[in-house]
Amino acid sequence: MTTPTPPLSIAVIGAGLSGSACAARLHRAGAQVTLLDKSRGLGGRMSTRRTRYTDAAGAEHSAEFDHGAQHFSAHHPAFQAVLADAEAAGAAARWTMRDPAGATTTRWVATPQMPALSRHLVVDLSAQRPPLLGHAVTALRRDGAGWHLTLDDDSAQGPFDRVVLAIPPAQAAVLLANHAPAWAATLAAAAMQPCWTLMAVTPALDLPWDVAAPTEGPLAWIARNDRKPGRSAPAGSATWVAQATADWTRAHLKDDAATVTAALQQALAAHIAPPGAAVDWHFSAVHRWLYALPATRPDTAPGALWDAALGLGVCGDHLGDGQVEAAWQCGDRLAAALLAGA
Repeated sequence: MTTPTPPLSIAVIGAGLSGSACAARLHRAGAQVTLLDKSRGLGGRMSTRRTRYTDAAGAEHSAEFDHGAQHFSAHHPAFQAVLADAEAAGAAARWTMRDPAGATTTRWVATPQMPALSRHLVVDLSAQRPPLLGHAVTALRRDGAGWHLTLDDDSAQGPFDRVVLAIPPAQAAVLLANHAPAWAATLAAAAMQPCWTLMAVTPALDLPWDVAAPTEGPLAWIARNDRKPGRSAPAGSATWVAQATADWTRAHLKDDAATVTAALQQALAAHIAPPGAAVDWHFSAVHRWLYALPATRPDTAPGALWDAALGLGVCGDHLGDGQVEAAWQCGDRLAAALLAGA
């Protein structure tokens, strides 16, 4: 009798869409996958902020904001199939959005919040082996038994046969320095654009548009968040997400939150309020994304880094055009390469 070959044990570090796509395909192939992320939830920059605030009358309300990725498209047939399945499961929906010129564009959003797509992809894996969340991986070590991970609480995970890094390039470079120095140098040099994002609640202003992409001033994008499928706002209110340009963010990267909030409130007010009118800000907060989008976008299809001899791989939207679809493609392709070279 032959001894059954044990399944591959694989650590996927990073539970954004790329890491989730990679982990999902590996799990379907029978691998024993451990998905880790420093955040408390899945989704990465496909993120939704949920908050509670008290209005001027003392009433408490809840609100939510898609403060990372705003929407996405699907051109690749395989990703279209993923979204069709997610739509059937209630995890994705089409959003027809109107701009100030009256034009409409249809894109996809995850529902009821943006992390739902990552959760949908790994639902079977999570039921078998819940993701390890809330702890950053601070070091990788490789010996004869495989890969060992050190977490930020000094605990350890492993050994693993394979390791996948699905985290921003600057963070991946630190972990790779002692194992794949050429990759580490390339990733450390990969420029990522930062983004200050304003999340705000105002009275339900009756504007005939859902999104705007200003061509002047601090803002690159404005969205009426509560008009997305599956979203809502407190009664009589509107929720807004306003994202600053990369240039403005870089110029104000070290500013304190109060200063940034005031500046972005003023910029948003110029687009949503009549001239000279004040906006009643029921709630506002800002979030600083240090790694929002790649500074340059390659002409080639999304790729991945894979070294079969080391059992080490890297995926992420930074290896593509920075879009949601590229993140999924990169993670899925890395899983295919890993399985082919297993």
